[in-house]
Formats: sequence, C-alpha cells, structure tokens
Amino acid sequence: MPELEKIRLNSQKRQALKKEWANTVYNNMPLQVDEDLKEAQENYRTVRSDVWDNVITPNVEANFPMADMKVLQKYSGSSGYNSFTETDSCFYFKPSFSDDSEAQYKWNMTNDEYNALYHNELQARGHQATLDVEYKETQRQENPHYHSAIDNMKKDYSSIAKANGTYEDFALLQDYRYHNSYSNDGCTDSDYGKYRKVVVSGSCHSRCMMMSSQSDWDMLKLWGKAQSQLTNAHRELWKVKYQLITDMNSIIEQAKFIADVEQYWTNVRDCVNFENNVISKELSIVSEDTKSRLSQAINNIDVKKPDTVVVATPSQDFAMVN
Repeated sequence: MPELEKIRLNSQKRQALKKEWANTVYNNMPLQVDEDLKEAQENYRTVRSDVWDNVITPNVEANFPMADMKVLQKYSGSSGYNSFTETDSCFYFKPSFSDDSEAQYKWNMTNDEYNALYHNELQARGHQATLDVEYKETQRQENPHYHSAIDNMKKDYSSIAKANGTYEDFALLQDYRYHNSYSNDGCTDSDYGKYRKVVVSGSCHSRCMMMSSQSDWDMLKLWGKAQSQLTNAHRELWKVKYQLITDMNSIIEQAKFIADVEQYWTNVRDCVNFENNVISKELSIVSEDTKSRLSQAINNIDVKKPDTVVVATPSQDFAMVN
C-alpha cells in the first residue's frame, strides 16, 4: 500500500470518508449526549408508569367508574353508532385549588417521541433516528430522499417495539396511525397495555376533570416535563453530533490528501483503506474550535475496529470489505 500521506483525495473518496465518519459519530462514538438521552428515556418510562398508576387511574376512575363504563360499553352499538363509551389515552384536568387553566395530558406518542425513545434500536437497523430533527432544525426542504428514509424507518416501528417487549408504545403511536399510509397493524385495546381507560364518548376536552390534589397536579406536570425532556435530549444529541460531522466534512472538503484528514481523524486508516497514487502534500486550514471539538470526540471512539471498512480501489470505485 502507498504511503498514506501521499494518497490524493477525489470526490468519491471524500464521499466515502464523509459516510464513514457520520456512521462513526452516530454509532461508534459514545458522548455525554448519549448518556443524557439514555437518562431521559429511562425517566420517560418511569414517570409515565408512575403517573398513570398513581394519578390517572384513580382520578379517571373516580369520574368514570369502571363498572358503569363496562355496562355502557356493553350496550354501545357495534357499528359505531349509539356508542356510549370509548377508550382513550388523553385527558384534560383543571385544578380546583388554584386559578391555573385546564391542561391536556396525553399518553399517545408522537413520531418524535418514538424516534427518541428507540434511537439506538433505529440506528442499529441502519436508520438515522435524528433525520426528522435534522430537517426541522436546519429548515431543509423535504425531498424524495427524506420521505423514502422516513417511510423505511416507520416500517420498522412495529417490529422494534415487539422485539423490545413494549408493543404498547407502537399502539400508542398516534402520528403513525393518523398521518401515515400504513395501518396500525390492527392494534386492539389489549395492545395498549394499561395505557387506556374506558370513558364516556365525546371529545377529550369535553371530559375535563377537576383535580383537588396539589401533589397529583404536580405529578402531571412531571409527566409533561418528561415528555419534553425526551425530545429535547434527542434534539441535543443531534446538534452535538451534527456539529462534529460538519466539522469533519469541512476538513475532508479542504483536504488534498488523506494525511490532511488523518491529523483530525487519527484512526481513519482503521476505517478506510485507500490504494492510489503519489502526489505532493498540502495542508488544510482548520479553526481552533473545530480542532478542539474533534480532538475531544476522537477520544470517545470505540477502539474496536468496525466489521466493515470502506476501500477505494485504484479505479477510484469503492467496495465494502468485511
């Protein structure tokens, strides 16, 4: 193999480097934001369960006794007409001890919550779990590539939840059900686990319930906070990793030779194997902030060599080697 510093880069090599660096950052570089997301995921599940058991169940059943609801449910029309009850995961409450306005608390999940909750599982299946965040944060215009990637990711939602033993998360995924062309895999009430209550039919807002306990009201607020913390942690993970990817991409674009990249991506030879010709060397110019970010990030790369490396052949085409 020729000396690494004498290997000249071309557009194909640059694209291969960018792709491998993005994969390294997202899947092989644990950072503090990964730990923060994990903590937010655990908090989300814990608070969701605790608030459901200790606040939702007693308050909803005090307003809609389950024995009465079952009787009404029995006599509801099977065709959907004359329906006296429905099952719901969305509730309005208003405190009786303060002038606070009524507030909605829901256990139905959005795509953003689902992608954040199953970030690692989606990444493991080859998806970019932060893709939707990226397009929103950068205000990029949606395109066929975006829609194709999002649709492919959504097709794995159901199987990921099943594999994780938490199929109720998929059943609760409202955005998927109402705003996508796919079915909800025929979810029945039992698929929601405990996160459904039989209530009188009507709008969620029409069933606004008064709450007399300050502690219950505070717990509801904790649930709302846990929801926002989860999506915020996912957004922050994207911001940090996107910056690292942008930093390295700028270096790759400036670099004439692979050695110019190796100054900042020190184990690049473990990921990419180039075989090409000899030409003189030229240095890229990099800001001190970029150097600092990349230097710190490199220390977090898992030392295990990946199963697959990118190879640039003398013909300048690329092959994947296991």
